[in-house]
Amino acid sequence: MKWIGIVKDLKDNMGIICPQNAQENIAIPVEYLPQGCRVGDVLQFKVSFDPFTTLTLMNNSQPGDK
Repeated sequence: MKWIGIVKDLKDNMGIICPQNAQENIAIPVEYLPQGCRVGDVLQFKVSFDPFTTLTLMNNSQPGDK
């Protein structure tokens, strides 16, 4: 899945991102944003599901971990 978002604000070490065609914002720690990112920049995101890593993490978790 690919989507774009606009950086609406940078405060308290968080980037406030408004996804295209959405009414809600997403807060992302600035350490995960591109270096030099500024308010008004358009960011492109690609999100995918990794079933192999999911299974690995599930198999390595301790009972009671959630």
